[in-house]
Amino acid sequence: MVLILRNIFLLFLFFICFKIGYSQTGLGINTVVIDPGHGGKDPGAVSPNNNYEKTVVLKVSLLLGEMIQKKFPEVKVIYTRNDDRFIGLAKRAKIANEIGADLFISIHANAIEIPSANGFETWVLGLHKSQAALEVAKFENSAILMEENNEQTYSEFDPNDPDAYIALSMRQNAFLDQSLILANAIQKDSKLKLGLRDRGVKQAGFMVLYRATMPAVLVELGFLSNPRDEKFLISKSGQIKLANHLFEGFKNYKNKYDNVDQSLTKFTEIINNNQSISLLDTGKIYKVQLATSSYKIPTLPENFNGLKDVEVYISGKFYKYTYGLSPNMSTINEKLAMAKKAGYESSFVISFQDGKRLDWLKQ
Repeated sequence: MVLILRNIFLLFLFFICFKIGYSQTGLGINTVVIDPGHGGKDPGAVSPNNNYEKTVVLKVSLLLGEMIQKKFPEVKVIYTRNDDRFIGLAKRAKIANEIGADLFISIHANAIEIPSANGFETWVLGLHKSQAALEVAKFENSAILMEENNEQTYSEFDPNDPDAYIALSMRQNAFLDQSLILANAIQKDSKLKLGLRDRGVKQAGFMVLYRATMPAVLVELGFLSNPRDEKFLISKSGQIKLANHLFEGFKNYKNKYDNVDQSLTKFTEIINNNQSISLLDTGKIYKVQLATSSYKIPTLPENFNGLKDVEVYISGKFYKYTYGLSPNMSTINEKLAMAKKAGYESSFVISFQDGKRLDWLKQ
């Protein structure tokens, strides 16, 4: 009887924490920052016909913001710039961080000496896997050198030093998984809908993404150095198509994570479906922590690289996702290996005692 009363009390306590956590996290996509790359004294990429990246991306960014505001008037859209002005990379991320944005979308256009290079690609923060990826990041980060006092602002980073990019990419990004999901939502069907080559989702060390404290992506709309891409990028119809494609990616991402019901009925359903933390577990148990999110992600296998029986618990302002449950460390280490094999390289083991999170053990 005492155990039953204790469990009821814990359940009540968790519901109160759930309600508090909901109000703290500001669930859903409420604010998005759109970042048109370059601007002012920094033209960005320049085509052989003297078309500027800064001009193209500003037009597409403003169109994207208008589409979001029209369809989702409750969403606050902030631009890092809405005219032709120069803004440093650190300040762009600072704008998003200070207002507590839920998403950061940085919009750019590519250029390279080889005119045959073409296509649409989306980037997230990470370690480059090719020299070409490194060169894209180096070009975008070179805007740092146009900033006043850049040596003080970016004392930890030299945009011309390849080794600096390795250090940059090693920064633990709590929002990498969400950034990848957003990037894939934007990249999806780009060849079919835009008629541009699908260059895929990639990773590299972009300073503007490094400093963002929310899911963040950088989109390269196409190559101004390629005649066909350039014609599409500078045309009004092409800019509308690009903005609409970005909007569809945003909309699909938003719809996926917006439907969080804070009612007791929904809360009970989550418990019944084993999609909440097992607060009523007794004794010491181990789990593998996969990811952290500022809003709730449905714990379906397709959202976690095929891993089944993923659970979620609330810690402060974040949802944290775990895989596996065992009182045996050897067993949980096997789950850890499976998580890493599924792509969660930064996953680690955590422990609970009678439903309470203990000091974590990173492995």
